[in-house]
Amino acid sequence: MSLDGRLHVGADVAAPAERLTPAARHGETRVSHGSIRDGVGAAEVIAYLRADAASFGDQGDGEGADQQPLPDGLLFRFAALPPTVRVAQGTPPALLDETVRVVQAINAALPRHWQLSFGAEPPPVDAPDIPDGDILVTFAPQGEWPAEAIAPTDEDYGIAVPRYAIQPTGDPALPFAIEIVAGRVWVDPALTAGLERLGVIAHELIHLLGRGHVDPVRFPETLMVGGGSEELSGHILHPLDREALLAVYDRFEAATLPGAIADELGPWADASLHVRGTLAAAGGEIAFGAALRNGLSQPWATGPTPDADLEDNAGLSGSVLWSGRLLGLTPWAETVAGAADLRVALETLSGALELGALERWPADAAPGAAGSGTMWGDGALSYRIEVRGNAFVQTGGDAGTVTGVFFGPSHEGMGGVLVREDLSAGFGGTR
Repeated sequence: MSLDGRLHVGADVAAPAERLTPAARHGETRVSHGSIRDGVGAAEVIAYLRADAASFGDQGDGEGADQQPLPDGLLFRFAALPPTVRVAQGTPPALLDETVRVVQAINAALPRHWQLSFGAEPPPVDAPDIPDGDILVTFAPQGEWPAEAIAPTDEDYGIAVPRYAIQPTGDPALPFAIEIVAGRVWVDPALTAGLERLGVIAHELIHLLGRGHVDPVRFPETLMVGGGSEELSGHILHPLDREALLAVYDRFEAATLPGAIADELGPWADASLHVRGTLAAAGGEIAFGAALRNGLSQPWATGPTPDADLEDNAGLSGSVLWSGRLLGLTPWAETVAGAADLRVALETLSGALELGALERWPADAAPGAAGSGTMWGDGALSYRIEVRGNAFVQTGGDAGTVTGVFFGPSHEGMGGVLVREDLSAGFGGTR
């Protein structure tokens, strides 16, 4: 996404270079490393989740919801497996793209075993039933929202309609367990636009992941307040939104009582380990790296926004090569670094990302000079990519997911993120 003349890929977790310790220079890339306190912290996460659970004290909304009150509240979550998000047939490409961006932002906060998928087969707008495990997003005027949706007000730009499964537990303290098994999101695209609409889509999807409304005075910087947050985040989700998602889907079972939240959360760090690389480029600096906190390694990359799409750059032709570095962290706090080469055939807007000479350093240790570590894996990864506008996405190759963009007025740079079970890394380079 573009913010203040810069494109951003991945999570909103970049640490300012001045807060980290210079570690090495890998060619033209300046590498820094270190730990800083930049998290929300356990006390605030617990307070938020308790308030969230209390918001369901009078549960009764949504298809299949139990009509019995829950006087102490309940911490809700989606069922045991992550859902597939689908967008209704006939949705304009721009709205489809916005939904994809929101799903990517949510996935950046979720643990690796709980990533949302994006369905390739769109159901019709009037689909009568949503299968278990699916979330259907439909863009339509308020007047076309179905009777099953709660009657909207002038402030409702979107609405979420969950379907619940209710099972008896035999436990007198919690006689029944409730989890969300499917749902629909309705958004009126004529009532909102830009960053605000991205926030609306995210707000409703997060409702279907189990979060309710909280007090906007007590929790002003979260999407999950009634009517939407007045404080919009350029990265769609606020830090508290991201940490709550990670906590719920990494630490909790369905139907947790408020009094058990602190114990089930367990240790929750507010300090992150960072590795960061910076590279000079036309139009501004390219930066990339990763941060690790509470077991989740999150990669990122940022750089100056191009003036046009890559295919419209008349100054480039044939096959174009960008070269630079990759820097990332494993789930075990090892730093990984290596070469990153992206080659694109402009005629077909396809190419390959080659990651080579991959090496690692011990857990929590700062990376040294290139060549001073030990080989990571077999030392290389390779991905086929295709270009869409100023972005590129993986179409094949090794395990993992690659998402990237081009940087600089005339595409002088590139950068992106790689997400795997064993490595999360940012990368960047210049031509």
